[in-house]
Amino acid sequence: MPTKIQILSNTNFALADVLKSELIESTSVQIAVAFLRRTGLEHIYKSLDYALTTNKAKIEFIVGLDFKTTDAEALKALNELKSKYEGFNFYCFGDKRDNHNDLVFHPKMYMFHTELSKGTKYSSIVGSSNFTGGGLTTNFEVNTIFREDKPVYFKQLGAIYDEIKFTDSIFQPSINYIKKYGNIKEELDKSTKKVMDIDVQKEIQELKQEEKILPGAFPSLKSLIIDYIKQKNKEGIPAVSTKELYINIEKIVVEKAMQERFKMETFANTIRGELNTHEVSSTHKFSLKLFKRETERSFYSLTENGLNYKGR
Repeated sequence: MPTKIQILSNTNFALADVLKSELIESTSVQIAVAFLRRTGLEHIYKSLDYALTTNKAKIEFIVGLDFKTTDAEALKALNELKSKYEGFNFYCFGDKRDNHNDLVFHPKMYMFHTELSKGTKYSSIVGSSNFTGGGLTTNFEVNTIFREDKPVYFKQLGAIYDEIKFTDSIFQPSINYIKKYGNIKEELDKSTKKVMDIDVQKEIQELKQEEKILPGAFPSLKSLIIDYIKQKNKEGIPAVSTKELYINIEKIVVEKAMQERFKMETFANTIRGELNTHEVSSTHKFSLKLFKRETERSFYSLTENGLNYKGR
């Protein structure tokens, strides 16, 4: 089957209907959207349930949070699906002020992989529709759909999806986090003030701190380095050489099947860059002051920040 490309707006064919059709057939689904609302999930929930139960599909969502559109009810629904189905998982993407890379999270991407008896099918959708009731049905949206039996566009979009998933900004919200998020959003939605109350500001900052210790899709490189140095500290070794870090952190990355996250041919340079960024004397704007370079320049130990680090 040659690649088929179709451009649709909700005025001629609602995206919700496309998603339902794809879900009913799919065995693997990946969705990354800036905004998610319960109103969007309600349109496709039965098809989502069908894919998870009948197709035993693997389904994953990545959702943006900013207290503007994504609602707690939608996050609760995703959490319920995660508890109910082994094949379902979801992550959230932290606000740009706290994700250490200045990114605004704004994608709308939907990927479907179907294993058929007569072959495979790959469908991907990129456009303007968020996972909201309006975005999937009534808003004037424009979306491009790619259907392929050889995953050319699908692979390109998959690489972008992996780039999102591999960032340190990704985290898995706990039910306690979702409740707090919902309480704050409710306060903000009710408020008519232009200036945010100090109490609400404090609640938001506390929630942001909680984000940093929630698990991510993958451990960050800095956490791998910290954990390794702590392990050596327990063995009575106060500082570790960069050469030892290069060798052993690479082994850990391979064991955890994280090779796609890094350029392995220049992995030593990546480790060196992480050490330099978070070294105690670094002037980098995102430096967490985690590592101390010893008198012997090729050895590193942990600072108090490093010893007490609880982030991803």
